[in-house]
Amino acid sequence: MSSTDVRQDWRFWPVVCLALLYPINNSLIMLAIPLYFFRQGTDLIIIGFLVAGITLTYSFSPLIFRNIGDKIGRKSSIIISLLGTLIAQLIFYFTLDPLFFFISRVTEGFVTGLFWTNLQSSISDNALLDHKKKLSRYNFGWNTGVLLGFLTGALVLFFMNDDIKMIFYVAPIFIFISLLISIFFFKESKKVSIESANHLNREVALNSTNKNWEIEKLYIPVILPILFVVAFSFAKGTINLLYPIKSEILGFAPYTVFLLSFLALIAQLITTTGSSYLSMNSLKKFSIISILVLIIIFIIFGVNSEFIIFAILYLILGFFGGILISFGLKLSVMLNIKKHTSRYSSTIESSIGITYLIAPIFVAFIADFQLTLAFFVVALVFIFFLVIGLIFLKKLEINFD
Repeated sequence: MSSTDVRQDWRFWPVVCLALLYPINNSLIMLAIPLYFFRQGTDLIIIGFLVAGITLTYSFSPLIFRNIGDKIGRKSSIIISLLGTLIAQLIFYFTLDPLFFFISRVTEGFVTGLFWTNLQSSISDNALLDHKKKLSRYNFGWNTGVLLGFLTGALVLFFMNDDIKMIFYVAPIFIFISLLISIFFFKESKKVSIESANHLNREVALNSTNKNWEIEKLYIPVILPILFVVAFSFAKGTINLLYPIKSEILGFAPYTVFLLSFLALIAQLITTTGSSYLSMNSLKKFSIISILVLIIIFIIFGVNSEFIIFAILYLILGFFGGILISFGLKLSVMLNIKKHTSRYSSTIESSIGITYLIAPIFVAFIADFQLTLAFFVVALVFIFFLVIGLIFLKKLEINFD
């Protein structure tokens, strides 16, 4: 079989669809939790645990399941994950009691460990693929999914007279659709290592499809992709708890929380899709600028009370946060291809899970004392990210551009 046949004999659109649909579900629930339970009079610290519930188990489940996809296949792993998620979320139709809700989210987080790792690894399994193009479409998919999730939430609340409970009834539908796609349309990618690709056709494998990466010549400190996805996740995990509560205190309509998140995702969609094509040197510079900007905007979040300013801040957050997550995912995929493994995807997903677990609980304790202080503390954490980034970006050896 020629290298061209190996590259083309794969349906990629189901990967994009799955990357799109799951975030719709998750973004709907993610913002509905603080809005709904705050109105129910639930203690702020308990809300923090409910927001972080899914990540309590997702922080380690990708590592537990890191070899399962290689044994039973990407398709079977994704189907098991989606089926488990759907079963866990069916409880929403019966009760939203905090205890049962927490159990549902913890269960979902555990089975989700099979989803994102195998979805990403289906891209890096084949070294002959045009990974920049695939990764760009993958980033477009999950960002659009979150975007549509926020838009759906805003529309549901607007037309349902701010009945937040409806969000929990709508969200599982997208998991059901994802399950059908994974069963009937998802296709396994052929596994081709760099060595095999070289044997098939070195010119096509490295010079044509991946001429800007030349992965064999690149040294990547493993901490860098982890740092960037953690920084992105920390920003999103904290703002998704702190701003909805501040919005309620300021008296803004609940649908506007989803609307601002929708605006942020428009900017994030642009940068995550476009930055996949940027050179490594450009991404190095933009990553530092992004962290600096996030430090500033979290300080402004803490002191501002004007809605239009919040809208601008969300746009900036989405734009520069998108650069960080795009750079982190690009480096992790490159590490997977270089080592012919999926363990870096597992590590990245586990890091995201741990961050989304710690971030809302951490800031919930601070916000319970003083909400403005919580925003300032987040800014301090990003100063730490900035220092670490400056140290290790110097070790990222780039012998090409």
